[in-house]
Amino acid sequence: AALESIWPQADARLKKRIVRTLIHEVFVDVDNATSEIVLVIHWKGGVHTEIRVPWRRRGENTTHTSREAIDAVRQLVR
Repeated sequence: AALESIWPQADARLKKRIVRTLIHEVFVDVDNATSEIVLVIHWKGGVHTEIRVPWRRRGENTTHTSREAIDAVRQLVR
């Protein structure tokens, strides 16, 4: 609870110090089968957390429209 109250107003330097105190190491890999980036965080207390995020290909960004959405709009226009 204390961290939640401190974090929003903490500057970048303090946030880095806090993160370095809590995290032992981070492994990053790419899962080509699911097109995801896999991060495994090893916390100092021994717990591991896996986070998966979509792997955007070159030229894609957060405003990228999927092929399915484009096809659906084309169907509606007809």
